[in-house]
Formats: sequence, C-alpha cells, structure tokens
Amino acid sequence: MTSKLFVLMAAAILGAGAAQAAEVDPALRAMLPEAIRQAGEIRVGTDPQQPPYDFYDTDNTTLIGLEQDLAAEMAARLGVKFTFSPAQFASIIPAIQAGRFDLGISAFGDFIEREKILDIIDYTLEGTGLIVLEGNPHNIKKISDICGLRAGAVQGSIPLQLLDKQKGLCPADRPLEVLQFPSNDQAKVAMRSGRLDVSLDTVGVAAYTLAHQPQTGKKLELVDTAKYAVGYQGILVGKNNPELRDAIKATLQKMIDDGAYGKIFAKWGLSQNAVTTITVNDAARWADYMKLD
Repeated sequence: MTSKLFVLMAAAILGAGAAQAAEVDPALRAMLPEAIRQAGEIRVGTDPQQPPYDFYDTDNTTLIGLEQDLAAEMAARLGVKFTFSPAQFASIIPAIQAGRFDLGISAFGDFIEREKILDIIDYTLEGTGLIVLEGNPHNIKKISDICGLRAGAVQGSIPLQLLDKQKGLCPADRPLEVLQFPSNDQAKVAMRSGRLDVSLDTVGVAAYTLAHQPQTGKKLELVDTAKYAVGYQGILVGKNNPELRDAIKATLQKMIDDGAYGKIFAKWGLSQNAVTTITVNDAARWADYMKLD
C-alpha cells in the first residue's frame, strides 16, 4: 500500500468516525450483513477525479465532495466506517465483482446493461454534456456537430459510450476520432494542449470543474444547448450482497425524509439533481437515455 493510499484511507476512516458522534440508528444497522457489522467497515472504491462528487481537497490527500458527505452521514447512522480507496474508474466494477470493494461510489450512471452485473442504488439525477474550448471555435451545439473532430471521455464511462455511438453515425468523409482517458483531468489536459477538440463529461462534474479551472492558460466551457444520457446516478453493490444494498437504500431514504440529504445537495449546488425516492435498478425509467440527436 502506498503512503498516499494509507493516509487517504486513514482520513476517510477518521472522517466517518467523527460523523459517528451522531446517533446510530439500530434498525438501519441491523440491516447490514453480519460480516460488515463485525468488521465495522464498508470498503468503497472511488475515482477521486469527479468534483463535486468525489475529489481531493487542497491538501491532495483528503477526499471531499457530495458523495463523501453522503457517506459520512450514512456511516453515522449505520455505526460503521466507510473506507474509501482511490481507483481508476474502469477498475471499480471488476473490483466489486471480485470482492475487493463492497461498494462503488464515484458518480456512476445507472443503465440497463450495468444492472445485469451489479445492483445500483439510484440516489440522484444527472446528464452528460459537451465541453469545448472557450469561445466554442468549432461552433458545437449538439453531439452530431462533432463529426470530423477529435473527442474524448473517461474509460468505462457513459460519455465514452455516447461518443462510440456517435462515431458510428458520422459520415465517411467526416470521421469522428474517439480517445479514451483514465480520468477526467487527463481529458481536460488533452483539450488544453490541442490533442482534443471536444470532451464529454457528467454535467455536474463539468460545471463544478470549469467553475474552478485555472485562471491562466486555455479555458474550457460547457455547451448549454444539449444534454445527453439524462438519468440516474447511483451507488454500486454486488449482486451477492442484497443486505448491504437494502441497508444503504433505507439509510438514504431516511436521510431524504428527515432533510439531511437535501442539505448535502444544497451545500454542493446540486439541489436540482435531487430525488424524492431512492430506487434500485430503475434505469428502465430512462429507457431513451442513450438517444442522440
């Protein structure tokens, strides 16, 4: 284990422990699998490049964000620690399947294909947007406008699937070149260096990142005329772990009902993404989420 990972995990444990000053809910705690109650820990995989959901604070060690706050509140009510480990986005699902993580919390979209291999606890709404250089030099208004350009997104993400779908729709004389990146920050570096003309990202992540981008160098902006893959984001849990799934679902619903959930969303400027009911594997509600222009 690297020293940075150890410090990060320790910080997550301490943060969850501090939250446990709040009252533990015995009914919610009783829903947890016995093994987790005994261990006192839920192991979570996250890609810390997803602001405002999961990202490093200015010390480049402490994880902060909306999902971190939700996890801290759940830890307080369940009486266990949420121990976060950083991982590349595309590696988290295989790690859950292999039993290395109990949960995946990293701005994951819910879609029907993903539900076949994992259970997804739907706790917020999101969409995918187009990111361009400031001034929009290629006059991109919708995804069909990117044919003939170079576009990129994170490996294993819905934005990448959208790009691959659009690639198949572009005419032969205007092919779309699609590049994959391990993280969102690397895609943005590629745009500023001229390797990419456009990138796709979660709207909430993009809006927060671009509002806090460096004041020097090339600026990026979010195209406000189109949004794709509108649907749920959720917390991932293995198909073999229904007790944990149901405990997390019930805890989040209790947080909605008593107002704690809404306060966290308001803190991070995402109140418009909030839901009133926590569902599981509800992607069919948004069956046309992969629709393009």
